[in-house]
Amino acid sequence: MTYNKKKMLSCGVILISVLLAYICRLARPENVFMRNIADQCRNCIYLGIYCAWVIYLEKHVVHKKMRRCLTAIGCLMVFWFFVRTVKFHILHDPLGEHVCWYLYYIPMILIPVLGLAAAMFFGEKAEEKTVRRIKILLTVAVVLIVSVFTNDLHQMVFHFAKQPPFSDNDYSYGILFMVIQGWMLICLTGMEIILIRKSRIPGKKQFWLPIIPGILLLGWNIGNIFRLPFIQTFAGDMTAVCCLLMAAIYQGCILCGLIQTNNRYFELFQTSGGLDAEITDYSFQRYYHSGDFPQLSPELRSMIVNRSFVQEQGIRINHIPIRGGHLFWSEDISVLLDQYQDIREQQEELTARNRLLKKTYQKEAERRKAEEQNRLLNMIQSQTAGQLELLSQLMDELEKTESRERYNWILGKIVVVGTYLKRRKNLVLTQYTSDGNLLTMEDLRQSIAESCDSLKLCKIRAAYYVESGDVQLNADDILKCYDTFEWLVEQLSDVMHSIFYRVSQIDEDLRISVHIVSEADLRDLVSERPELKVQQEDENEWFVGCIVLRKGGSR
Repeated sequence: MTYNKKKMLSCGVILISVLLAYICRLARPENVFMRNIADQCRNCIYLGIYCAWVIYLEKHVVHKKMRRCLTAIGCLMVFWFFVRTVKFHILHDPLGEHVCWYLYYIPMILIPVLGLAAAMFFGEKAEEKTVRRIKILLTVAVVLIVSVFTNDLHQMVFHFAKQPPFSDNDYSYGILFMVIQGWMLICLTGMEIILIRKSRIPGKKQFWLPIIPGILLLGWNIGNIFRLPFIQTFAGDMTAVCCLLMAAIYQGCILCGLIQTNNRYFELFQTSGGLDAEITDYSFQRYYHSGDFPQLSPELRSMIVNRSFVQEQGIRINHIPIRGGHLFWSEDISVLLDQYQDIREQQEELTARNRLLKKTYQKEAERRKAEEQNRLLNMIQSQTAGQLELLSQLMDELEKTESRERYNWILGKIVVVGTYLKRRKNLVLTQYTSDGNLLTMEDLRQSIAESCDSLKLCKIRAAYYVESGDVQLNADDILKCYDTFEWLVEQLSDVMHSIFYRVSQIDEDLRISVHIVSEADLRDLVSERPELKVQQEDENEWFVGCIVLRKGGSR
């Protein structure tokens, strides 16, 4: 697509978008939802147009400071339309609408000033002098904006007949309003005069393009001041009209060449240095080239279109499609090819070394795993050596007994010891697979629960209570609680009828409390463990207790 066709297409899309927005304004269906949809579509169309215009200015305006001023103008238009949307669709109280109405005059005053500043920056050599003038212009603009925002105090911009809160439905114009309008006219007119005076384009036949929207804007302002019915009916939206006409003024300056853009700067391609490239049409007819780009056959070009092609001398020809044809450029990658070959050889060597290290690591991991398993097994065997010896004695006694009742009792005791061995092994394995060598009270509860259940085979009533199942404690403390339970069961299984085992935290101390029903005197039976405190509570009831972990961490 040629540049002129693309320009016509862009103008057509903008005109159609504006027409659709205007149709959305005129369409006032009775359905409230459809009316709101039409208003929001109109807002989105205008915001999209001005955002796209800002992007266009940022990409195409050549002069840096002029580009900054023009993009700031586009952003002010977006802000203006955003405030207008907030006023009519979000804020419905008089004060909010009043403030939004005054906010209109920030972009309304600054846009012409920034346009004049952009014209003054264009081609100006005495930059400091220009900056001082622009600061004066901005100071005047700020004073005018402040006068608008303080209008409720002096009412020299707008006169209100009614009492506060003031509304934009009933007002008249003051002397400062005329000053603001004159200031805008002076800035816009001065901008175009300066641009025409500084322009170097011969002929100057199209310099009237920005004048037409300027005249329309002036006519609309006059009609709006006198509140002409025609203006109110067909062009009553101040934000839409002012933004469109001001944007048309600046875009007209761009179209007639007063504001320079980087469109169709093909001669820059031919004068660019350090790049061997060419531009062709779709039939590979060369139009532009730079550097020492080689002559290529059409067949070779067709291959390059599909993929990059590397010649024997290490020159790579690259391609990208562009508007109207193809862009080819060459790169000397001989050094990169040599480096690539070296990297490939190193990669093969590293791959073989990595494979060997991986096998070595696997063997080392298997060895460490076996060592860890053996260590844990030896540790468990050493910690439960007494139970293993007791289990062996019980098995020998089981083979020798002839009494059925004695046989069942020994078998039940074997189950109790075996249950302890299984649960303690699980606790140790859980300890070494957890983070920080910790076990929970829930782990202890499950272990004691299974051991109490196995005591039924010995005709011993067993109950337990473990407090706070989610609390994590040092694994040694949990194991000590379970080992104490098992030791009491082994020592007293012949003499006790019931046991209630309690593990709780009292004043941050981890305590064991055991209530045992037994006809025998337990003080001699538990004398091996001096840390266990034994008290007789009743004739056949005994209390055994100890502190596993005191406050502060001492055991």
